[in-house]
Amino acid sequence: MSFLEIEVEDKRFGTRQVLRKLRLAVQAGEIVSLLGASGCGKSTLLSIAAGLDRACTARVGLDGRELHGPDAGIGFVFQEPRLFPWLSVADNISFGAGVRNAPAQAVEALLEEVGLPGYAQALPKQLSGGQAQRVAIARGLYTRPRVLLLDEPFSAVDAITRMKLQDLLARVAAERGLSVLLVTHDVDEAVQLSDRVVLLDRQPGPARASLPIGLPRPRTRGGAGAAALKRQILAHFDVDLAA
Repeated sequence: MSFLEIEVEDKRFGTRQVLRKLRLAVQAGEIVSLLGASGCGKSTLLSIAAGLDRACTARVGLDGRELHGPDAGIGFVFQEPRLFPWLSVADNISFGAGVRNAPAQAVEALLEEVGLPGYAQALPKQLSGGQAQRVAIARGLYTRPRVLLLDEPFSAVDAITRMKLQDLLARVAAERGLSVLLVTHDVDEAVQLSDRVVLLDRQPGPARASLPIGLPRPRTRGGAGAAALKRQILAHFDVDLAA
């Protein structure tokens, strides 16, 4: 049995169907990236998995139990940090769990883990974009989830910060043994981070393909193996790198 199981029979926005007969499974400790054109339902699938969207015909299972809404076992990191400007970093981290005045030691341990020691009392306006997203990752980890869902979490930062955040995610996932489901439009990011890449079609239906990455960790960027995998993924979408 897979650790995280998502089955969506039907999801619509009004009369427009966005997901149909889609099955996705993530194993314990596995990092899976979702790739596909804009509008193919990747972010919607994450919202369903997180229990944030229940207006659908779907089933979500976590470690053998069926979920019926948000669960502490699943953390979520949005595309933007979505920090409350009037709350300190510490209170932003614990807010999603409904906790105010979180234990200082627990917050500081999380900030140390994401590379922001000493920032507990800072306000969001004092943070760079990359720092704010590190706080968002810490917030997603606050309940000690076993699964982390991320919806294009690094798309709004510069290239160097993006690579640093990718390395942070890979390290945290390995150290915690997390299962990760990542939505991205960046094929290089998917190859760099993932154990497996799932390709979704623009038309609702089963996944187009599920491709194992198979590269050793830790990974270097731009190697021959990564380039070959990128070509393989893009070929599924009829994109020719030589064109």
